[in-house]
Amino acid sequence: MPEIKKSPDENADAADQIRLLKEMTRERDAIIDSSSDGLFVCDGHATVIRMNPASERIHQTKAESVIGKNMVDLIDEGFIDRSAALEAVETKTVVNLLQKKGNRKLISTATPVFNDAGEIIRVVVSEQDITQFENLQWQLEQEQEIKHQLQHQLVEMQQDILHTHEIIARSANMVKALERALKASKSDASILITGESGVGKGVIANLIHKSSGRAEKPLIRINCGAIPETLIESELFGYEKGAFTGAQANGKLGHLELADCGTLFLDEIAELPLASQVKLLRFLENGRLTRLGGTQPRFVDARIIAATHRDLKKMVEAGTFRHDLFYRLKVIPITIPPLRERKECLLPLLRHYIDTFARKIGSVKRLSQAAIDALMAYTYPGNVRELMNICEQVVVMSEMEIIDRLDLPRDVIVQTMESGEDWGSWPPQMTLDQVIGSVERAFLRNALTTHKNQSQIAKALGISQPTVARRLKKYGLYTPLAGNG
Repeated sequence: MPEIKKSPDENADAADQIRLLKEMTRERDAIIDSSSDGLFVCDGHATVIRMNPASERIHQTKAESVIGKNMVDLIDEGFIDRSAALEAVETKTVVNLLQKKGNRKLISTATPVFNDAGEIIRVVVSEQDITQFENLQWQLEQEQEIKHQLQHQLVEMQQDILHTHEIIARSANMVKALERALKASKSDASILITGESGVGKGVIANLIHKSSGRAEKPLIRINCGAIPETLIESELFGYEKGAFTGAQANGKLGHLELADCGTLFLDEIAELPLASQVKLLRFLENGRLTRLGGTQPRFVDARIIAATHRDLKKMVEAGTFRHDLFYRLKVIPITIPPLRERKECLLPLLRHYIDTFARKIGSVKRLSQAAIDALMAYTYPGNVRELMNICEQVVVMSEMEIIDRLDLPRDVIVQTMESGEDWGSWPPQMTLDQVIGSVERAFLRNALTTHKNQSQIAKALGISQPTVARRLKKYGLYTPLAGNG
């Protein structure tokens, strides 16, 4: 047979193809060997033909000891407990397995490679050691658990603090205000507490002081609206002897000096005269004051907490309150929501104060459901202060253990009647005699507000005047004079 000679061009093409094939092989080897994941390459029968350095590190063995062995043999030897490659060969699909290797865990993914006839010619197995990831996950869960425990302890500590100060907070807005107050207590920054009259601004000021590092020092209170304008400056800053007519012979310490190392609570700060505002601003700037009639400045370390129910920002715009003092006081602003916006707090507050005032008189009192419904529907324009007064009044004035709706103050009854509320029902614990007595007392009490004497009451209720007198005495109600008087 004659020899077939190739042209120089054909020889060059073959050489280029061989060189390209070698380059591709080197690239493939570089990719496999540099992979951070472990890689096994098996033939179509799950016999190992390649193992990269990452797999050597994972299995702590050399590739030479594994290459040429079938996965069935490696399982028998205890090299692995399961083979993703074997299962991929059997199922002809990608297989993911969680494997155990001593005290470590591996994720193996076996991907089958098919030829044109649909036969498996290779299985590529990638491995990841997830032991470290699991350890990190466990540590993260432990840290989260510790965090939750600390948060729970913090909440318990806050609740203990609030219980100690008889502060009841169930509404989210009130809880937020108290959390803000507790945070503010850790610094010496000036605090401005705002809120309607009766919401408990003084209670919050006391909480801040008792939770601060100044708790062992005095909390001095001054109501800027209760002191005449001519005296407010001497009350705040004190005076030297002979400063003015009627002054004490030895002079007098002001409230700021009395609060040295402690806290000065300036209630109704909006009522502070402009002249005194200037001196207070100067004190806030440098911590120094000069007594009235004196020339010697004194350094005083007093933390300032101010409170008002008025809109200081509008007063600043109107020129009745200094804007620089406003911003000096408002380093940490705290707003206390009105009681009508704290519905979740209402029932716990009512029960707390009913029990408190009942203990003071050595009695046991309970609210009927009708009374609770009425009190929950009332808007409390006087806020917590009004709620306390209502509770004290009904506890003292009610003759029966069960406080019913008609035992409540007239303002509460009228407002809830206008709002369309039903009169409600009596609790099942009450006997028929108790219910009848409650109704009778309520009717007599209402009659006393509309009639001048017992005769008029008797006529209106269709009973005799002596009966009216006996019933009023029975229920401890005020008795008008008999007759027409």
